Amino acid sequence: MKSYHGLHLQTPVKDWDKEVERAAKAGQAYRIIKTFWVEAGKTIKNRSPSTITVFRHNVEHKKPFLDKAIRSVEEADEAADEFIRQFSDSINQHGHVDYVESLNETYASKNLLNQQRAVAFDRAFIRRLQLHCPDTLPVVYTAAPGNIDHDEYGILVRLARECQYAGGAFGYHNYWSVVNKVSYVNSPAHARDYHMRWSVTLDAYLVARGIKVNYILGESGAIGAGPDGYWQKPNDGWLHHEVWAGDIEGYLRDFAFMDVLYAKSLAARENRLLGATLFTSGEPYVGWDHFQIRIPFLTRLTDYVISSNRNGNGNGNGDFKQKAWAVTVNMQKTGQDGIRLNADAAIQQQINADNASNDYDLQIVTSETIVDGKTVQAAESRTGKVPRRQYVWEAGKPIYWYEDG
Repeated sequence: MKSYHGLHLQTPVKDWDKEVERAAKAGQAYRIIKTFWVEAGKTIKNRSPSTITVFRHNVEHKKPFLDKAIRSVEEADEAADEFIRQFSDSINQHGHVDYVESLNETYASKNLLNQQRAVAFDRAFIRRLQLHCPDTLPVVYTAAPGNIDHDEYGILVRLARECQYAGGAFGYHNYWSVVNKVSYVNSPAHARDYHMRWSVTLDAYLVARGIKVNYILGESGAIGAGPDGYWQKPNDGWLHHEVWAGDIEGYLRDFAFMDVLYAKSLAARENRLLGATLFTSGEPYVGWDHFQIRIPFLTRLTDYVISSNRNGNGNGNGDFKQKAWAVTVNMQKTGQDGIRLNADAAIQQQINADNASNDYDLQIVTSETIVDGKTVQAAESRTGKVPRRQYVWEAGKPIYWYEDG
C-alpha cells in the first residue's frame, strides 16, 4: 500500500526537490505535493512524474469574492474570474499543475449565510477554472477541521455533484489531535469529528445520494488540542511542547496509523482518496513555526514513504506477513516468549504509546526475531481490546504493524 502522505510547500525548503527525487528513484514516489508557487510543478514532474501536483494561490482578503458570489450566478462567475486570473497566466505558461485549490477555509459551522457564500463561489470556481486553465482540475470545500457540522451536509450536495462531474476533489483539512505526546489518531470519536470526518460522515452521506467525489486532504498533520483532544489549537503543530515536542519517531507512528485509516476508507478502496498534504514547509518568515517539516525531519519522512510504500504500511506484504506470523506463532509454541520489559526498546516505546492513547493494554509475547531482514515481534492485549499484533521495524525504527486476521 502506497502511503497517502505528501508535502505542503509554502516556499522552497532545503533539499525538498532532492527528497522528492530520492523517493521516486527508489520506486516509491510521493503520492501528492501541494505548493504555493506555480513553477514547482515542473520541478516535481521532472523528478517524480507520477506525483500529483496541487497549486494554492494564497489571498488574505477573501470576503470581496464571497460577497460578490452570493448575489447572482453571473456575479459569482465574475468573482471566480477575478480570483483565477491572478494565477491563470502562470499556470498556462508553466503547466505541470494537476489541481488548483479554491479559496482556503471559507466554511463555518452553524452559519448558513457563510456556507451559502462559500458554496456559490466554489460552484463558480469549478465552472470558470475549466475555461481559464483547461488542463487543471478544481479542489473545493477546503474546509477547516470540524467544519461544517455533521447535520449540515445537505448544502454540499449540488457542489459535490458538480465537482464529481468536473473530475475535481473535495479538499477538507483533516488535522488529528495530539496532547502531550498522546495521539488521538485511533480514537473513533475524534476520527469522526476531525481527521476522518470527511470519510466517516461526509463521504457516507454523499455516497448514499449517489455521489462519489474525490478527496485531496489539503492540510493534514498533528495539532494541539484541549485535554480531551477536542477544541483543536490552530497554532500548535507537532513541534509544540504540548503536542509531539519535536519527537520525530512519535510523529512518524502517527503517519503509519493514519495510513491504515486512509486505506480502510471507501474512498481509498475506490481510488477516490488522492492524498493528504502535511502542513507545512517553508523557510523563515512564512509563520507556522510549530508545524514546519524541514531537514532532518523531511529526510525521515521520505524514509517512511519509501519503506511504507514498499512494505505495505499497516497491513504488511502478503508473503512477508504470512512468513512472519508463522515464525512468531512457532516461537510461542516452543516457549520463546519475550515478556521482559525493555523501556528503551523501539517496540516497547511504540506499545507504550499505543496503550497510553487507546488503553489497549498490549504486552509483548515473543522475543525479537529477524524475518527477511526486518525485526518482528508480537504483542497481545491482556484486555482483549484489539487482536494480536505483529510489529515490524528495521534499523531500530518502527515501520508498521498489522493485526491477526
